[in-house]
Amino acid sequence: MKPCVLDDWIARECGGPESLPLPVRVRAAQMRLLRRTLAHAAAHSRYYQKTLAGRDLRIDSLEELARLPFTTVDDLRRWQDFLCISQGDVRRVVTLQTSGSTGQPKRLAFSEHDLRRTIAFFAVGMTQLVGPGQSLLVLLPGADRPDGVTDLLRQALSPADVRVEGGNPAATPASLRADFERVRPDTVIGGPEQLEALLRAAADDSVLHAAACRLRGALSSGGVFRPELQERIAATFSCLTLDHYGLTESGFGGGVQCPAREGRHLRELDCLVEIVDPVTGDPLPEGRVGELVLTTLQREAMPLIRYRTGDAASLLPGPCACGSPLHRLGPVPGRYVREGDDVVLRAVPKGAGL
Repeated sequence: MKPCVLDDWIARECGGPESLPLPVRVRAAQMRLLRRTLAHAAAHSRYYQKTLAGRDLRIDSLEELARLPFTTVDDLRRWQDFLCISQGDVRRVVTLQTSGSTGQPKRLAFSEHDLRRTIAFFAVGMTQLVGPGQSLLVLLPGADRPDGVTDLLRQALSPADVRVEGGNPAATPASLRADFERVRPDTVIGGPEQLEALLRAAADDSVLHAAACRLRGALSSGGVFRPELQERIAATFSCLTLDHYGLTESGFGGGVQCPAREGRHLRELDCLVEIVDPVTGDPLPEGRVGELVLTTLQREAMPLIRYRTGDAASLLPGPCACGSPLHRLGPVPGRYVREGDDVVLRAVPKGAGL
């Protein structure tokens, strides 16, 4: 089995002596990018000017990073305090409703540079599923907005002669048949809800079933892709099925499975991931399930430092069965929520986005 396609991309970008092991080179690059991110945020973000004031930002390890304060969902509602560029240089603002303590929406801003980083990740990661002369159907809710996921995928894959088309995320039997007849996709991207709807609709529609059996691959994104559903889709349509984890906060792309399907390979030079105890906030070792904390690297408009996602996950130690020596993100069984003085883990509802 070939190593994950992300490894070559990451190796080229992180630099360093090729004689050193890739994990060593990646960690050194992450620390360089982290120090640059901290300096950028402390100089230009009103929020981080306050929270990082007086702190030593010459960080060389995750242990030192863990001394910095967390950023929370509630903090993001004051999104303009996070901006590190002028509003005129913001390319896209995404507003998300949340169930946080205030119920107010949070907003994420992206520059042209930030979106280009995501486009680069999509261009590499999607080579596992779609190639030149083929077509991709995107069924994700909200993906067809300008500079949304469909548009970013189109920008990423059009240079490789891949046709990217948006479909109806309602994924009714009629809309699925119409989308498959119109696009004749080689690969489909949807949330677990859309992919399960495709499975049910194809069972009752021989024409749709035949079209789905021509699929080369299916990618799930935006929810918990249950292993049994992933296996059923792979077996029914005889295609490669992979799972992707990403948040708007991570720039839409986060981590994606390789064909070995032993966890998701991460955007190591864009997303620095920690796993912490959801109650104490203390770092947890690889293999332990805790709360995923995200620090964005190379983010220009609105960098996030130690952002508590609320998602439960673990980091799996390398190597992967594909040969990659880098750690991977394990299953995401749910979210941590506060109930009074307690923190409890709740399963993510079927069809809910991550």
